[in-house]
Amino acid sequence: MKLSSTLRFFTIVIAALALLCVVFPSDGISIGSTTLRFPTLHKVLVREKQKGIDDLLVHRPKRDLSGLRDSIQECYQYIFEGQTRFWLPNDDVSYFDNFFSRAEKTQEKGDIVRVLHYGDSQIEMDRVTCRLRERLQQVFGGGGPGMIPLRQPVPTITFNQSTTGSLLGQSTWGDSSFTRRGASFGPMLRSWHLNDPATMSLSASKGRYASELAGRFSTIRVLFNNRPGPLSVSFRDRESAASFSQSVNDEGIGMISWQMDSATSSATLTLSGNADVYGILVDNGPGVAVDNIGMRSTSGHQFRMVPLEQLAESYRLIDASVIIMQFGGNSVPYLKTEKVIDAYCSRLGEQIDHVREACPNAVILFIGPSDMSTMVRGQLATYPMLPTLVEKLHQMATEHGAAYWSIYDAMGGHNSMLVWHKEGLAGNDYVHFTLKGANIMGDYLSDAILKLYELYTIRKQLSTNDFNTLWKEVAVPSTQPQPATL
Repeated sequence: MKLSSTLRFFTIVIAALALLCVVFPSDGISIGSTTLRFPTLHKVLVREKQKGIDDLLVHRPKRDLSGLRDSIQECYQYIFEGQTRFWLPNDDVSYFDNFFSRAEKTQEKGDIVRVLHYGDSQIEMDRVTCRLRERLQQVFGGGGPGMIPLRQPVPTITFNQSTTGSLLGQSTWGDSSFTRRGASFGPMLRSWHLNDPATMSLSASKGRYASELAGRFSTIRVLFNNRPGPLSVSFRDRESAASFSQSVNDEGIGMISWQMDSATSSATLTLSGNADVYGILVDNGPGVAVDNIGMRSTSGHQFRMVPLEQLAESYRLIDASVIIMQFGGNSVPYLKTEKVIDAYCSRLGEQIDHVREACPNAVILFIGPSDMSTMVRGQLATYPMLPTLVEKLHQMATEHGAAYWSIYDAMGGHNSMLVWHKEGLAGNDYVHFTLKGANIMGDYLSDAILKLYELYTIRKQLSTNDFNTLWKEVAVPSTQPQPATL
């Protein structure tokens, strides 16, 4: 074939393809259950720059802060600007003050204040939570893995536990192996009923992602709802061979506690009686305890399944100070319209109200879902309604007086999951973080909270007038958060 004929052939083919790009319907052509799609001419001719992980990851600032004004400005920018920012109720920078004040005084008073981190499978295995726990304990003191269930269905990266004995699972979520009718759930929204004696073995994890602080504990507490008859609990420290035993006969919600002379990393707990065991609190006080309460496949609508009085008494006994609710991801594939999203968020608002009524003095933080990818027009992209859900969740949290933090925004927003996956920071389901990615997200969350704490410590050094003057100098006038007094 002559060169001119070859050139003419390719010119005709390219022109035909270009014409198809122009005239082919943007929604494709459906043939039975199959949809044929064709790229637009713009997409063929204009090559969009692909974001890299360096474009998405947040880098901590490294600069010399010469004075309080510079420190306040940095806090303002971190808290109220950028992809890892907070949304606080009424932009009130004092929202976390009660927690910070109590956490600072734990060493003086010998207290343990608790942070409960509820979430779906994104936090399962203690992911994200483990970094938040470690960072807070480095600042305020404390140790241990926090509150754990009597039987752990999903192993964690932080702590090893195994339980033998006949136990009846009671849960607000999960498969048919758990009962709901007439059940008693407690603050983990799941409990285990003792039928026969049960033995629980505890030991620190030696894994790569385990925290040394979480691996040592000196306080053991058993939170329960006792039925008729005695509940007996025995504890043995496998390192020192020290042992303790205690029994209770009173019915209702209560707690059995032991305080050891020194911390250990290995112990055995034996329980017998007729009780619902809400949780085992494994801590090393004084300081902050952070509990990981992973709830696989849940929507976040399970809190109201726990009677208010039951939840309130449990929160009082364990001294809940911060309650984090991280949900939304499991519902993303099913939220197809704005009306359905509004209904979903409305029910979540009811859950926040229920938790606040049960624990009125606690800080409540709602965390929205990560970016998630699905097939859109023949290629992986962000779920179409996910950005709308993220914004609606922000509005819902604000309306119900809770703080809000967005994993979707912290990742980098639209299509950021594709980059995180490419870099090995998210799994092949384009939904869940890998352990490395979860640690990055845990650090993002910790940085945001600790930056609020830094601002809290600055505010304590200044008079209200002096702080307000500096705050007004650094805040953006049109969106200026409200200064607060201590």
